[in-house]
Amino acid sequence: MRYPGKTATVGTICLAAALTIAWIASIPDARGQDKSKSSKKSNKGGGKARPLANTKNLDIEADKLASSFTRDAEELAGKYAEAGYPDKAKAILESALAVNPQSPNLQKKLEQVKEVIMNSNDYDVDVNPARGWEPSGALVVENRPLRIRVEGTYKFDAGGSNLTAAGFPSSEPAIDAVPGIPCGAMMGAIMDGTKVGRPFLIGESLDITPKEGGMLMLRVNAPAGNKNSGKLKVSISGFIQTK
Repeated sequence: MRYPGKTATVGTICLAAALTIAWIASIPDARGQDKSKSSKKSNKGGGKARPLANTKNLDIEADKLASSFTRDAEELAGKYAEAGYPDKAKAILESALAVNPQSPNLQKKLEQVKEVIMNSNDYDVDVNPARGWEPSGALVVENRPLRIRVEGTYKFDAGGSNLTAAGFPSSEPAIDAVPGIPCGAMMGAIMDGTKVGRPFLIGESLDITPKEGGMLMLRVNAPAGNKNSGKLKVSISGFIQTK
């Protein structure tokens, strides 16, 4: 499934329309103001106070405009989704929800589009639980969501060297077991260039929107020198590029 690099044009147009309609709807009724002050000011020259205009018909037109925009946006989003551009469909639906945030139909369709995005570009990689950090082959995109699923089982064996009463070493989190993440769990990190970012827990599944882009690194959280055996299948999908 293809993802264009930018969807700013579609998002900007829809958001501008949405904000305009929402702004009209949010303007308070001028008839709720203190009429005595208004009349006093207008009578200063001896003339009659000009009656405030009745905006009932204009309010009806504004409601029609909001309804029309919501309907057209929903239809256009459907066409983008069918054409293979769910990211553009998502931007349009989000703009429509800014106008009509209580619409269950819009909310349902937005969730469906998000699921399509999260399950697209599916990529699988096998992880050896006895090894350290290894590249997954999937490049993640900054501020773009992705989904990680892990299947399979493996045998955990932390042998390799004799231990003292101090237990496993943890002074070097990048080499030894990483503190704060369950021992034996699948974890990830994003490598930008030669720098590996802070490890995060994946476990059996994770939906994440990374704050930085780069190569997704994978590893089982185990002490250095472990003799784990078996393999885990990791499925990565969403906004990713594969090498």
